[in-house]
Amino acid sequence: MIDDFSTIEQHFRPEEVAFIQQASDWIRQSEDEYRGILTRFLNPREQYILQTLVNRSESLQVHYNGATSNTENQRAVIAPDFYTVVLSDFELAVLEIKYPVKFAELHHAMILGAFMSAGIKREVIGDILSNDKKWQVIVDAKMITYIQQTVQKIGRIKIELIARDVKDVIAVHDDWNEIFLLLSSLRIDTTISMAFNIPRSVAKSLIEQQQVRVNWTTIVKPDHVVAVGDIVSVRKYGRLQLKMCDGFSKKDKIKAIVNIIRR
Repeated sequence: MIDDFSTIEQHFRPEEVAFIQQASDWIRQSEDEYRGILTRFLNPREQYILQTLVNRSESLQVHYNGATSNTENQRAVIAPDFYTVVLSDFELAVLEIKYPVKFAELHHAMILGAFMSAGIKREVIGDILSNDKKWQVIVDAKMITYIQQTVQKIGRIKIELIARDVKDVIAVHDDWNEIFLLLSSLRIDTTISMAFNIPRSVAKSLIEQQQVRVNWTTIVKPDHVVAVGDIVSVRKYGRLQLKMCDGFSKKDKIKAIVNIIRR
């Protein structure tokens, strides 16, 4: 049985308490009912938090799947350690976008915006994948029909969403490069400055101009603290993910492993 989760909450951000409580409920349900519990799509930070909580249980395991390797948004199955998890347990589906390729161009933001504008919740959408002009969206399998009936345009482009077998999903290539940084702090302006080799004043200005997002949420405070698992997107510079903190150097700098994509 997991111990008191109130002692765990203090180690995370205040805005993460609601997710911690939800994850705690999933874990208790799996323990009490001796069965697998399927979650919604989780971003990397949520996956890290859930893994941390499940690790405190001696009888549970957690598995993740986003339809193909290296996807960021994945569903989790929390289950007793004797439970065998299979692909169908994740209830994933692939919708391919049929559109006039010769006359129109799609972008990730356009596609996600069309789904959001149609009232479809982010939690039922996984990654949006592309290969040249081919686009696919990973979704909750139970939502296929509703999404197909609801999303028929992206911007002004008329489209059709075609269901594909999960085995036909576009393969995701891992473009992350792993780097080692010595950080004076985990403030977001400091982390961005070191990762992209730009002055801290520039990093601070980007944040204040709302050019920086953490886990898909715009951040406007330069003193926001980056945590393990966070994905930080910096417009025109790229993305980074804090993968691990490995203690301190002799000069009290934080030894950090960071994944990075530079634009």
